[in-house]
Amino acid sequence: MADLYKHIGQEIRKLRLAYPKGALSQEALAKRLQIAANTISRWETGTYKPTPEDLDRLARFFGVSITVFFPDLKQGDERTAMLTSATGGLSESDFEEVLRYAEFRKARRALQGAKRSRTKR
Repeated sequence: MADLYKHIGQEIRKLRLAYPKGALSQEALAKRLQIAANTISRWETGTYKPTPEDLDRLARFFGVSITVFFPDLKQGDERTAMLTSATGGLSESDFEEVLRYAEFRKARRALQGAKRSRTKR
């Protein structure tokens, strides 16, 4: 599913250029994430395929949900409300971590689905 990785690359570029403290160069973002400088370029062009862990790091850095990288995943799901209810006693930071974990799992499943559909070709 090359289109998914193309979308992911476009989202990375969009987030990088819209960074609130001023547009980040690919090199500056790579330095902040402590990865090779050309990795960002290759993610943005779809040459390299970021892992779920890479996407989680990017989402955390930019302060967005990991689901922004996946056009087919709902941003606001009714199950989120159920999760909120079930985690009512947690601190805000603990709740955010639980939510991020759930989003991470969702993203990992989407990437696995993309890999399976590529191997069926």
